[in-house]
Amino acid sequence: MVYSEKLLKKLLILHHLIQKNEWSLLELSWETGIPSDKLSKIIKEMSKNYLIKLENNKIIWSPADNPSTIRPWGWRLIHKVLVGSTQQVAKGYGPWSIVVAEYQLEGRGRYGRKWLSGLGGLWITASMSLSNEEAALLPIAVPVITLRSLETQFGINAKIKWPNDIIVDGRKVAGILIEAEAFPNRFITYVGIGVNVNNDISLEDATSVKNIVGSIVPRNKILATIIGWFSRIRKLVDDREELVKQYMNNLDTLNRRVIIETVQGTIEGVVVDVSEDGSIIVESKAKKISLDPSDVYKLRYID
Repeated sequence: MVYSEKLLKKLLILHHLIQKNEWSLLELSWETGIPSDKLSKIIKEMSKNYLIKLENNKIIWSPADNPSTIRPWGWRLIHKVLVGSTQQVAKGYGPWSIVVAEYQLEGRGRYGRKWLSGLGGLWITASMSLSNEEAALLPIAVPVITLRSLETQFGINAKIKWPNDIIVDGRKVAGILIEAEAFPNRFITYVGIGVNVNNDISLEDATSVKNIVGSIVPRNKILATIIGWFSRIRKLVDDREELVKQYMNNLDTLNRRVIIETVQGTIEGVVVDVSEDGSIIVESKAKKISLDPSDVYKLRYID
């Protein structure tokens, strides 16, 4: 795969801005080797996806948009410009670490589907050590956390499309990927969340926070809120009844007629329930079928 020279220059600029939020135009030109006139043009382009501006010959990246400025208590935050996948990077750090990347070369969803991870989005993986019971509720808890974060910070009324999509008016704004490694009485979980925040959107069935609210937003508001909820994950899953209630109240897929592609074949029916472990209950041909997320390759609505 060939990546454009312009993208590489943007990544180089971000590498320096992560280390220091403010540079003089001339100083950053010297550090990057990009001529000042070209650097100015690139910064102007980047301002469409980041809270970055050129003012009085100074290049400034708002701390509210730079994840490196967050110091979450009890967490190790690793902020990288370029990675293959945050899921893979997170496996190299201990529990209670969170990896944030500006660009992923191999961002992925379920079944290894490619996840487009453009500049200006929020691409993270949180690693947590949880009991078997706590880990089992993550497929319910993480979508609720993501919804709450978008609603709390920007008043966005998002819904859940089973099993792992967060949608607004039918368009995907965030995706979730949960993986785990089993140990005696514990799971090390890797929770990947990709949020289309200020990145450009090329897919018709997707949208971004920027498009929804009509302006570029500070990504750290979403990131800090998500981390805050992860810090209270045990308390959240302890109240199973309330957690499941919130999940079901926001489940766009409930009572919808769907076609589901599974590893065994195609099923058509109506979604009537979701179990606590995240399995979907579909009524098809007068019988109820339970499907684990790992069984389902694709789900689409029949309008």
